[in-house]
Amino acid sequence: MRRTRPALVLALIATVTLATSPVAAKGPLTAEKADAVRAYLREALDQLGVPGAAVVIVGADGIKFAEGFGTARDDGTKVTPQTPFEVASLSKQLTSIGAMRLVSSVELDLDRTVRTYVDWFGADGSQTAKITVRDLVAQTSGFSERQGVTNRIDGYDADDALERNVRRLSSEGPEHASGQYEYSNANYDILGYLIAVVSGQSYDAYMQEHVLALMQMRHTHLTDAEARADGLAQGHYLFFGRPIGYEIPFVRGSVPSSFIAASAEDLGHVLMAHLNGGSYEGMAVLDPSAMADLRRPLTHIDPWSGYGWGWFTYPLWDAGRLEDGADGSSYTVPIILEHGGSHATYASGMALLPDDDIGVVVLMNLNDENASSRFYQLHTGIAQILLGRPAPTLASYDDFLAQNGKLVGLAWVGLLVAFVVWSVRRYRRWRGDSHSTPRGAWPIVRRMVLPLAIVVAQLVAFWLLIFSRGATFSDVPRLAVLSPDIGLIVIVVSLVSLAWIMIGAIWTVRLLRRGSPTLA
Repeated sequence: MRRTRPALVLALIATVTLATSPVAAKGPLTAEKADAVRAYLREALDQLGVPGAAVVIVGADGIKFAEGFGTARDDGTKVTPQTPFEVASLSKQLTSIGAMRLVSSVELDLDRTVRTYVDWFGADGSQTAKITVRDLVAQTSGFSERQGVTNRIDGYDADDALERNVRRLSSEGPEHASGQYEYSNANYDILGYLIAVVSGQSYDAYMQEHVLALMQMRHTHLTDAEARADGLAQGHYLFFGRPIGYEIPFVRGSVPSSFIAASAEDLGHVLMAHLNGGSYEGMAVLDPSAMADLRRPLTHIDPWSGYGWGWFTYPLWDAGRLEDGADGSSYTVPIILEHGGSHATYASGMALLPDDDIGVVVLMNLNDENASSRFYQLHTGIAQILLGRPAPTLASYDDFLAQNGKLVGLAWVGLLVAFVVWSVRRYRRWRGDSHSTPRGAWPIVRRMVLPLAIVVAQLVAFWLLIFSRGATFSDVPRLAVLSPDIGLIVIVVSLVSLAWIMIGAIWTVRLLRRGSPTLA
């Protein structure tokens, strides 16, 4: 959906596109690089089957590339750079800026505990009470990934939704000891609540006044109603491999971590503020040192990558280059800060290379959270092209079950249903021999109990497989809503198995009471 080729036409397209943007780029992309970016996007979006996408590339001097591809909704409405999308975890970028403003004004202290500001957050001496603000922004509080998504279908929409979510987390407490990195939406939901408590405003009001307004983010919204009124792109879900328009719940209690809607153009303003020492269009969002602090990792994920303030930081190895210098050759690898956003029906990505004056935003209205790796390569792929590297090829890094789980599930359902039908027909034929002489319990065990045991064993194996993917019984309602095809498979396998086990057990007991028929 995003592509480019003709050179002369491209210059005209770029001129028209940039004219619709609030900032005129002083140094637009060369026609050759813009063509390469469009060609890469066209091929990648076609491979992924994305209905609509928006892409923005910025430098310190303005927007260099801003285009929409495909359709925002099934009525044919075209995507533009101003079209809002659900940006999922890119919400953390904005919450981080809001929190840093309070840190800069010494209203929020990174090394104080959350309980310093919220007296009910954890009991005296508890692990919860020891969590610091720094733990939240570094994802080292001990809250697990699971704890951050258990409310993903919570439609509670009252004004206290955020506090309600934070009270839930406080009551549960972290699953791990603090200091250990584990990505969790819980941390940034708590951080968003702290913004409200410390500022004396609601999270929405503070963010609107002190973050969005300063960066002229006119197509960024903190409520579902406002986003829809502004033409929110329709999300799409890959239902057994086919994209369908699908609505996911808006979770007001998790807006700070994952439920902000924004346009690609608006997120480009955020990247421009990073590239301009904390200012956008002459308006200071943060002072230069505070903005630089937002780009410093606060914890190590592994020896070469870190995390902090909503950014993953690591060397962009594929864009490394060998350079000749006065003292010999050296291999230079650019450092990239990036983050992806993942909802069941939206995928997004932002990349920032401060030393190379590059910022990239990619928003899409399709995702496959069960096998998502291919959806999170476009923003870094564009960065590589801008650095002079060949366009990368999309590759899946998901394991076999993530890539093929739906097909495996369908095959499982088919085999289970076929086995149950065969068992029922076999039982009925056998039961029809009503005048036979009983010959003991073994024929009944062989004819009925063993098939029942097979169904029980496959049900146990099925759920062990689900547990191995990190899910539990309590996740089924959320799975049914956010992954409807997988949820359908889970429900069908479970209900068919349980129904046959119950019916088969009743039949077996009845046969044992009357004796077994003569075997043919």
